[in-house]
Amino acid sequence: MPTIANLLETLPVINQSRLVASGFGIWVAWKGKLHSAVDNTLQEYGALCVTKEGDQALWYCNTVEVFRALARLQVWARVNPMPVFCQIVPLTFLVGYDMTYSVSLSVELDRQSVVPTDDFEVVVHPKLKGQVQSVPGLTTEAATRTEGLANVEWLRLVADQGLDYESMLRWFFIIKPLGRMSDKESILGWRDFSTDVIELLQRLGLKYISDVKEGALFLPLESFRLLKNFTTDLMNLIKHNKETPDKKYWPVVMAAVPQGELHFTADLPRKVGLDWNRLTPDYPHVRFMDGFLLSPWFRMNEARYGAGTVNLDSWCTLALKDGDSSAGYGTLQVALPNALVAADGERECFYCGLKNHHASECPSKQIATPQPQVWRLLSKADINEFSEGFSGLDKDVSKEDFVSSILQIMESKNDLESVLARAVFEINSPVQLRTLKLVWRSRGKEWADGFKQLAPQEGDYIWEAMESLEQGDMEETERLLKEAQAKYPRSYQPQSLLGYWYMEGGDLNQAMFHWQEAERMSYTTMQQGCMAFLQARLMEVEGNYKDAINTYKRVNSLSPTWLQPVYRQAVCMVKMGFTGQAMDTLFELVFRDPNIFNRILVDPELDRGRVQLLSAMWEKWNEAENSVEATRTQVEELTDDISRRFDENHPYFETANEELDRLRNFSRTNNYVAYHQLLTGAEKFQAALDDEVRREIKRVNANIEYLAERVRDIQREAAWFPFPKLLLEFNKEFNYCVDKINWIRTQRLHDADNFRKSLRFVEEIEQHIDSLQGRLVTLRIVRDSTLFILMLGRNFIWLELLGLGALLIAVPALIYFTQGIEGNMILDTLKEPSQRWEISKGLIIILSILCVAMAAIKSAVTFDKRKRELFDQIDQEKRKSAPKRY
Repeated sequence: MPTIANLLETLPVINQSRLVASGFGIWVAWKGKLHSAVDNTLQEYGALCVTKEGDQALWYCNTVEVFRALARLQVWARVNPMPVFCQIVPLTFLVGYDMTYSVSLSVELDRQSVVPTDDFEVVVHPKLKGQVQSVPGLTTEAATRTEGLANVEWLRLVADQGLDYESMLRWFFIIKPLGRMSDKESILGWRDFSTDVIELLQRLGLKYISDVKEGALFLPLESFRLLKNFTTDLMNLIKHNKETPDKKYWPVVMAAVPQGELHFTADLPRKVGLDWNRLTPDYPHVRFMDGFLLSPWFRMNEARYGAGTVNLDSWCTLALKDGDSSAGYGTLQVALPNALVAADGERECFYCGLKNHHASECPSKQIATPQPQVWRLLSKADINEFSEGFSGLDKDVSKEDFVSSILQIMESKNDLESVLARAVFEINSPVQLRTLKLVWRSRGKEWADGFKQLAPQEGDYIWEAMESLEQGDMEETERLLKEAQAKYPRSYQPQSLLGYWYMEGGDLNQAMFHWQEAERMSYTTMQQGCMAFLQARLMEVEGNYKDAINTYKRVNSLSPTWLQPVYRQAVCMVKMGFTGQAMDTLFELVFRDPNIFNRILVDPELDRGRVQLLSAMWEKWNEAENSVEATRTQVEELTDDISRRFDENHPYFETANEELDRLRNFSRTNNYVAYHQLLTGAEKFQAALDDEVRREIKRVNANIEYLAERVRDIQREAAWFPFPKLLLEFNKEFNYCVDKINWIRTQRLHDADNFRKSLRFVEEIEQHIDSLQGRLVTLRIVRDSTLFILMLGRNFIWLELLGLGALLIAVPALIYFTQGIEGNMILDTLKEPSQRWEISKGLIIILSILCVAMAAIKSAVTFDKRKRELFDQIDQEKRKSAPKRY
């Protein structure tokens, strides 16, 4: 059984409505298969299918055309019976900020159910009786009670069989080329492209009027199906001509206007009430309701993205869907407030570009200095909150007192509304008085570093004149400027401020003259660029976009590192309607400075091309989002990698985690600048980590070579210890060092686990080697002492043997050769046999003492040399026989 509650459950929940509209709901329930005439008729009469499920559907219509549609179906059903039940009730239509839609039904109606009969039946809520009777030929009568319906006095629709109830829903489609038809380029471009458009009209059999003076084409479209088909063919023609090199293309603005009381005459484009100079080119403009009707075949976007209240008669734009799925397409939803895009005056403010105040009243005059930090603050805000911030700003700004209310918002400096307001007025800061003050004081020659070195305020009258102009005292400003001109006739400063004075007074020709004079008198490229920039801005405000672009190019040649002239060129192209050509320039600027992305989102002067820009920027945004998803995972992997590679006590551990926390914060902010900082930061961090790992591996390898050499020295020293069985603990510690050194040398240290182990092993090896060297002191003492004793004993034995041999020969020889000598007590004693042995023992003792002394002296003198020779000899023999690596 069809139950309306089941339909309502399928609709999305809209927490914050962009649009709320009252109208008529049509609940359609049927048996079996629904005849296609029902859907086609409702659609042709301007009804929107909100949801459809199984054997029931819910439609919405905002005009009484729905009664004509059901009357036509009722007349047709008498000849072609069909089991369909239709109920018309009051309904509220809701639209979210993402253009999703839903409905709201009164409580008494949202729990109904019905079993359709075999006939076509239409029941009407009693509150709609007056609307039904407003349609000629339609009346109502009391309906029989139907089980399952709400307990109200339902009425039955009664249609006069003699009327055809033809739909009154018709449109005029108007096509106007961009540019002035007096320009040769515009004439040739439109002539070539209009040929293809006229061929399309002739192929479809549509009549049209061509206004040669305005270069416009307009034609009537008598049905919804014709509107859909013609719009589709025209959009495909534009797309084909854009993508095909040999095809001619010229940007056009288009609108499908309900016919209503309008007549198909030559002055039609001037009567529709549209500002053709503000329409987005290449996107057909239709009413919101028509856009929802066409949404199954087109993507729709609000034409101005204003944050104020919109209704179903507001304008939106249409674009072709890409294929069968919209997964690869989106658009950024950033709603600018009406307070900033409203056009109360004909000319935009020179200082900020808004059209709701005169230049002399601009709030920017109350801002003391440039505030480039506002872009950093904006980069920390969620892009999804931009529209909410602008909406709050729109509520807080007073239309009667715009200047004071917007200044109050900017002075708060705490919330997103303040940041957005300051960002809007920061866009054109180079042409504002606060920047001119810095230019006067600057000692630099280039914009990049021009404001880093500022001189004190110098010069008489000129600073007082600046203050008077900011306060709006035009007479005092004029007097002071004349004094300044008389005192400084060759200075560019009075000329530059005179340009502002004439500009605020409305004499733009004199303003241009004085800025040209100021440029001529300037002596640095920075000053010349500033004065030329002011001239270009004045041309832009006057609508002379081509000359403005050329002048901005000249400024760019004077200051190549300054991005603002390039940005203004793109803005001029958008104002001309050539948004497609401007996008390449803007995206190049985004690549050079990601903050330009946020600037585009909040710039009211890009209003004309906003739909096309936000659609194109979504591609950049989507690309960044996809990259960020992978980078988020990379950051977590890097965090894990840092934990695996480095110990908490390592100097790089804390630095790395601080940087990763910063990157993690970027990943939590849905902002293109934050995304860019995350992507570039992750790339730089990865490079820094790789460099740190390479340095650590290089340091580890160098330490290992040094430690291996120390181990070899320890081995050489310990190898001579005469009591190897006493070295069990020493050998155990020594072998641990050898094993870890060999492990580090054989492993792939770029692996995180091996890397961390190698760092830990290096520290442990150093500790063990220090311990070994401490033990080696004792071993060395024992070893050297033993070696010295051995050398001493060897030297003593040899000296003793030599001394005894000499004594054995010398004593008998002495006795033999002194036999004839008498009277010598020593010789007489030696000659007596009883005394000879005693003297010999004494001589042996003396000889031994002398040998010990001589052996000690010789051993001490030759110990180090002999020890080195001995160790080197043994080492050479070991290397030849069995080389060993550590």
